[in-house]
Amino acid sequence: MIPPGAPAPLAEWWQRLVARIIDGVIIGIPFLIITAIITAVVVTSAGFDDVTGVRTLESGAFLAAVLIALVSGAAMIAYEFLMLRQRGQTVGKIAMGIKVVPVGGTLGPEGLPQDVAAKRAGVLFGPQLLRWIPFVGWLAGIFALVNVLWLLWDKPLSQALHDKVANTIVVKVK
Repeated sequence: MIPPGAPAPLAEWWQRLVARIIDGVIIGIPFLIITAIITAVVVTSAGFDDVTGVRTLESGAFLAAVLIALVSGAAMIAYEFLMLRQRGQTVGKIAMGIKVVPVGGTLGPEGLPQDVAAKRAGVLFGPQLLRWIPFVGWLAGIFALVNVLWLLWDKPLSQALHDKVANTIVVKVK
């Protein structure tokens, strides 16, 4: 059944989850390498001072956490924005046969409008930029969870919060 405002049947929750896992692997592997490089460059290891015998602390761990959060957040936002702007699909969505379209929009080969793709990517991954702040990072994690779970009880369009802000839905294309 196609709900009002949807040009095609809505994607199932599990299709969206598998697509996000595929995208997570695609962006996660290079990110692990970047994280290792940032950590190796910025963090000095803990150990013992040979002269005094006193344990020394790690330094640069906070700076590494900030840099990693900022780089990862920017990379995730850029990936989501560029892919949706180009064709309305990330690699995971292509593999799962689903596409992001504006509510009441069409299924043409063009991507999402720039402002729509920016809103969607910003709400979805923007909180990642704040993960380095101790309490705020915890709240950002809760928001991220509620954001993606929202589609499970949202009726009739099964929109996550990032879909609501951008006025988009995810539909099946094959």
